[in-house]
Amino acid sequence: MLSRERILKLEILTPDETHAKILSATNKQFSLQSSPTGKSDMLLIIKGRGLPEIDTGSEVNVIAQMKSGERMKYPSYVTVSTEYQINVVMKTDKPHIMQERRRYYKVEADINCIINSIERNGSRIVLENPAVAQIKDLNIGGIFLCISDADLQKSDILMLTILFDNKNVDIAAEIIRVQTNAAGDIIGYGCRFTNLTPTVEETFAKYVFRVQLDNFKD
Repeated sequence: MLSRERILKLEILTPDETHAKILSATNKQFSLQSSPTGKSDMLLIIKGRGLPEIDTGSEVNVIAQMKSGERMKYPSYVTVSTEYQINVVMKTDKPHIMQERRRYYKVEADINCIINSIERNGSRIVLENPAVAQIKDLNIGGIFLCISDADLQKSDILMLTILFDNKNVDIAAEIIRVQTNAAGDIIGYGCRFTNLTPTVEETFAKYVFRVQLDNFKD
């Protein structure tokens, strides 16, 4: 379910070809709650001063900039509009993804993880002594993994335990790129997650967002 905590900011745009911006709000300026109009609808409430007045019943598009880097567009309509409050019903069952997962913001990382098993050509190899690897960058869709003396290949699926500070995450990742240096030595593996759940996605999104904030402060 869409939640305020997953959103950096919202924009309300006209639904016509001009896509003119009516207003924008950070996640401290609005609230989200279930709407009585439908099971999948959300009621967006924006409060402030000097808000633009919009005709009640007007169709609009709500663009949500997610903390993960994704932009989602929701067809919506206005139910209340005053100088101090605007209520908008968002059709959250019909979102349009405006930015693909591969474009998610990537951050540098220094996180240990454990490789518990490797699936190759339909067979799974369980490691008697799980291997420790390092994650050097991360986004919502995948990681760049470094490990010494490992017999890994493109298309291998790794069962990983990622060791965050306050939570361990078990996840599968497929190697989609073996990266080498000029001498031909392997320096790491680009991997994409294959079983990302909303709960795990939220964990990664919070990490990425925290690093973004730290970088911004620097």
